[in-house]
Amino acid sequence: MKTGLCTIAFRDRPFEAVLDLAVEAGFDGVEPWGKPDHTPDPFDADIVKRAAEAVQSRGLEVAQYGSYANPTDEGFDQQLSDAIEIADIYGTDMIRVWVGNCGSADAEEDQWNQAIEGFKTFCDRASDRGKVLVVEMHGNRLSDTVDGCMRLIEGVDRGNFRMNFQPMYTESPDQALDAAQAISPYVSTVHAQNYVQTGSNQRALIAEGLIDYRTLIGIFRTIRFDGYLEVE
Repeated sequence: MKTGLCTIAFRDRPFEAVLDLAVEAGFDGVEPWGKPDHTPDPFDADIVKRAAEAVQSRGLEVAQYGSYANPTDEGFDQQLSDAIEIADIYGTDMIRVWVGNCGSADAEEDQWNQAIEGFKTFCDRASDRGKVLVVEMHGNRLSDTVDGCMRLIEGVDRGNFRMNFQPMYTESPDQALDAAQAISPYVSTVHAQNYVQTGSNQRALIAEGLIDYRTLIGIFRTIRFDGYLEVE
């Protein structure tokens, strides 16, 4: 298991300043935030190449590219193409993606179908370039529950379609650990977050929040997880 820093955690700082923080803290790698000012919009290959050089020059890896490609968005084809190109430049085979525009309980069948068919296309094109899609578990998305994630996994049915586990503030500590246990065989990346209390998005230090990360990490060690645990 390696440790990483999601640069979105310091979105108000220049990208290279965040890289310096990652080095100082002893992280193995970073997840570049897929929005300005850490990633140009529209896509600019020269700017991304300079960012990749900045990462490499500091001895860091790119754990995954934190894209916002979402098969239910307009312009998904362009998002797809840009994400693959950016991941190539960064030298990572992992692309974080999002899914849907509402929670799984509120999604109509058409949105599920659009998401699943879009991810099939994305996975097939990404596979040709050696890339893996990693769907972030996130509130108010189709991936906000284990059941929602499993519906996506089973529907897409591609070997390069994986999950980015992230505990959610709407869950109790026990629920978060149960979710980690259930989804762990499909997880390629873990986002480490912690909270002051259930139902509140007020963040706590990883070691001081409600979720016991020693137990959480133990769940992933049991399955010999060798991906990135990233502080977000």
